[in-house]
Amino acid sequence: MPGLYARPDYWSELKFRQRYLHRVRALAQKHPDWTFCSYTAAVIYGLSVSHANLAHIHIAVAPAQSTTPGSQVIRHRYARQTRAIQMDIAVTDIDQTITDCLVDASFVEGLIIADSALHEQLLSKEHLVEAVDKLGLNRRGVVTARSVARCADGLSESGGESKARALMIERGWQTPELQVELFDPVEPGRPYRVDYLWRAGDQLIIGEFDGFVKSEKAAEEGKLAKAQFDERQRESRLSLLDNCKIVRLCWDDLRDPSKLDRKLKVAGVPRAC
Repeated sequence: MPGLYARPDYWSELKFRQRYLHRVRALAQKHPDWTFCSYTAAVIYGLSVSHANLAHIHIAVAPAQSTTPGSQVIRHRYARQTRAIQMDIAVTDIDQTITDCLVDASFVEGLIIADSALHEQLLSKEHLVEAVDKLGLNRRGVVTARSVARCADGLSESGGESKARALMIERGWQTPELQVELFDPVEPGRPYRVDYLWRAGDQLIIGEFDGFVKSEKAAEEGKLAKAQFDERQRESRLSLLDNCKIVRLCWDDLRDPSKLDRKLKVAGVPRAC
């Protein structure tokens, strides 16, 4: 950004979210009077936010101040501005931050943020619904925000899992149970937790989301081959359960939801009532 610099070799090693946080930290030092809000504050709170929502830095300003957007900074006018400190950076409080994100985001991108807030136990489901009702009143996007708050679930463990579930809901599939424990039929006392579970009569349909985080971590630790072996063994055991199907989902399915639809249909996942 203008006036902010980093060593090229250091910068090239950083991932997208790390680069974004570096910009925010530098701006916070350069402008100690700034209060960050919306998606920027959500990142500072440690929430999952889609990269698509992080094209700009978001700051809060008083009603009398200009809100003319800069090339990379968006100013949001607040009649009543909340202020909290997170990671030594001034941000809007968690209620205001979440509400601002949800009234602006699509249902899919909003559910990623809301799930993350519940998973990190920054607020309860009831508190989330109340905050959106109160702070989102009469704001454009509040209908979507309320729907997101009602569907949010802290059992979701990653942004990818949340996005997949949001697409399922949006596209009319039955909402799955999350993080259900099923017992290994070969070693009955050994539980396996599955990302998604649907029950269609006496049929169990297991959904697993394949992200890259676990694989990257295993690769960094030199344990990728063992991790892949363990995963194959786990899936083999689960497939031995009575009347059980397994469908694996990945980021390609989320980029092209028609692929997601085809996989769920072939697996026999029920449609929502």
